[in-house]
Amino acid sequence: MRALIKIVLLGLLVFAGLILALSEWGEVVVLRPLGDESGRETRLWVVDLDDGPWLRGSYGKGWAEAAVMAGRAELRRDGVWSRYRVYEVPGRRARDQVNAAMREKYGFSDRFIGWTEDFGEARPLRLEPLP
Repeated sequence: MRALIKIVLLGLLVFAGLILALSEWGEVVVLRPLGDESGRETRLWVVDLDDGPWLRGSYGKGWAEAAVMAGRAELRRDGVWSRYRVYEVPGRRARDQVNAAMREKYGFSDRFIGWTEDFGEARPLRLEPLP
């Protein structure tokens, strides 16, 4: 029985490590909501659609909620910090476009992580450059 528990725990650790490694594969940006006194920074994937950069978040507490509530955020991309207006674009069309772009850009990593997260309920977030 102990051997089985060790195998299961080892399998979970390998799975978690793989998710962590895959989440850092490809372009990763850093988001910092403006006005958030915690100084919290979140590492994320980003895609560019015709109208600019987009992020994919979840509903509820966390970085996506903080960014939408603040309405503005700083994004570090290619080592450069830029300021953006952040807002959710509701609807299936925006979600499907962002999910398809993420799948195309991040490939296997996006599909693998999709086994643990429901991207069908993702929150598409549009970033508009601030002057």
